[in-house]
Order: sequence, then structure tokens, then C-alpha cells
Amino acid sequence: MSRLRTNKLHHALLLTGAEGIGKLQLAQQLANVMLCKSPDNMQPCQVCQSCKLFAANTHPDFHLLSSEKQIGVDSVREAINKLSRTSQLSGNKVLIIPAADTMTEAAANALLKTLEEPTANTYLVLVTHQLSRILPTILSRCEKHPLPNPTVGQSLGWLKQQGMEEVTVDQLQAYGNAPLKVHASLSEGKGINYPSFVADLKNIIAGEADETKLAADWQDEAKRIVGWCQHYVHQQYIQNQNQSALSVYNECIKAHVHLQNPGVNKKLVLSNLLAQFSYLDLN
Repeated sequence: MSRLRTNKLHHALLLTGAEGIGKLQLAQQLANVMLCKSPDNMQPCQVCQSCKLFAANTHPDFHLLSSEKQIGVDSVREAINKLSRTSQLSGNKVLIIPAADTMTEAAANALLKTLEEPTANTYLVLVTHQLSRILPTILSRCEKHPLPNPTVGQSLGWLKQQGMEEVTVDQLQAYGNAPLKVHASLSEGKGINYPSFVADLKNIIAGEADETKLAADWQDEAKRIVGWCQHYVHQQYIQNQNQSALSVYNECIKAHVHLQNPGVNKKLVLSNLLAQFSYLDLN
């Protein structure tokens, strides 16, 4: 906050960390503070004109650059053009780039000049959970802030505040200790969620389910399913030191590698993996 008040805050911030821990939400909070006319202790006042516009998603000096696929050069150039204009509220200008790792090389190169020679009172906040995919030239011009995962207690406490008191530690771990992933899964109410996955998996182990049908139902989320399978058998091995769990765990690793291949038959990969669970001895 003191760096912002004295104009010593770096103009380009890069927030990194695991997916689903709230990096974008933090970036938006930072943007709100940067734009607020009377911030106090890293909190926006929520009553000035700037805060009201920000809350209404109509702030003329705030820009969010995102895309469902890759972020292309035209989108970056358009955002840069907006930043080059005079602030309409005579304050700071802020651009957030969620999933900055999805920028094409041309888009990243187009951003470089702005990173090197930003206009006055201009801040860029890049967000990513795949730091290795950011060009070195971009990395070298940003102040990097790696964000740790929240603790289990913090995550479960936050989920409880959202009305999700039934979430367990095991379920949180299955989502990589990422509370926003758990929240999204339970809020959407569609697709497979971890508790129902475990119930179906136990039916496979008991010989009461058709793994081929489940593989067909789950193929659109194949990578997530393999990760859940791996988490489940890892937990079983920790509890029982069972060699059959270790064997299935190794099969999960192989399935994960297979899914990296473009054009792979996801249904077949899942079907073969799920079939291994019929050999899992939990006694």
C-alpha cells in the first residue's frame, strides 16, 4: 500500500500459483485498490465514484483481457491502445490478464513495449498457474509474486462460509487443495463431482458397475478422472500399505502419460484404467 501511495509499486505484477486458489480474485482486489480514490489498509473504500463504477463493472480505466482459447495479438493491441489513453477519472489505469500463459508469441511480443515503457499511472497484473509457459522476456519485466495454497483450515472455512459445510479434507485434496475448484464443481451441479466418482469407483471395486460405460460417461473429463483415481489409490496405499493399490497407482501414472498424446482415445484409456480397480484389494 505504501509503495502504491508513493508511486514506487512496480508497474507490472505477475501472480503465480496453483489453479483454483483465488489468484484472479486477488488481482481484481488489487485493481480495485489501485483505482480507489480513498483506499485504507489495502482495502477499497467502496463508496467513491471509482469503487462504485468498479463494482458495476463499468470502470473506464479498468480492463480485463481474457479469452476462452488463446489471447491473440489483436486483443493485446486493443488493450494497449486503451491503456495509452488519458485516465478518464484522473487516476490510475489497470489491465488484468488472466491466464497470461495463453498469450500467443505475437501477443506477448506486442505487450513487451508497454512492459518496458509504461505510460504514467498504468499497472498491469498478469495471472498464471503455468509459469513455465510465460516467455522469458515477459518474466524479466514483471515483479513476480508466487502465491501459496491456502491451508486446509482456511479452505474449509471459506467453503463453509459459501454454504458448503459438507466438504471433507479428502474431497479438498482431490481437487488439489484448491477451494475455488471445489466450489465451482459443487455450484455448477453438472458433470461428475468427487463424492459421486468415489461411489461409482467403489461399485467397480465391488464388481457392481460397468467400467466401460463409466469410461464413456467420463471421457470428457479424462484427465481429472485419472487424477482422482490416482488420489484415491494413493490414500488407500497410505492407509493399508497394500501392494495392489501401488500397482493401480502406477497404472494411473501410465494413463496420465497416454492422455498427453493428441488424438488419444480417452474412453479406451479410462476403460483400461478403471478395469484395474477390479483387482484392488482393500482388505
